[in-house]
Amino acid sequence: MKNSKSKNSDTFQDQFKEFKLLILGSKMAKASSILLICFSVTLMFYSEKNVFILISLAIGIAVMLVYIFKFLSLRNIEQRSHTPSSLTDSLSKFKVFMKQRKKFEILYISIWFLSLVPFVSSYLGSGLDAIISIVLLIIITSILGMLAFIKADKKVITLENRVQSK
Repeated sequence: MKNSKSKNSDTFQDQFKEFKLLILGSKMAKASSILLICFSVTLMFYSEKNVFILISLAIGIAVMLVYIFKFLSLRNIEQRSHTPSSLTDSLSKFKVFMKQRKKFEILYISIWFLSLVPFVSSYLGSGLDAIISIVLLIIITSILGMLAFIKADKKVITLENRVQSK
């Protein structure tokens, strides 16, 4: 009996670890955005010095930089002290962070994808094929992104309820 009770106990440390995993997920989103910028820079080297493609890719890079600095900053959310009240405060800040991010993430990622159209069309030979390919990528990314946000929202709400019930 004692063993089953220890498995079911929900300690503050467990809650804090879950919160840290949510923060890690947001840091991974930032790393992914930086990776997209690196991808665009790499494409710039293979653009055959086409000015239109270079400008398009530069716009995509600028959009991702704005997104990173405006919507992926976690500086006010990270917890300094390890108390239940500070965890509750951090969770509420994280919810606001996620709401803002959810509102604009698809827009910024879609603009970045659209900045790839001139490069992709130079290799596919058709602007229409490139646009269809990019639109399909945007749709797939949007669906996966919304599923990830739904999962993260559920985790935040569950964790917030568990912290407040103590």
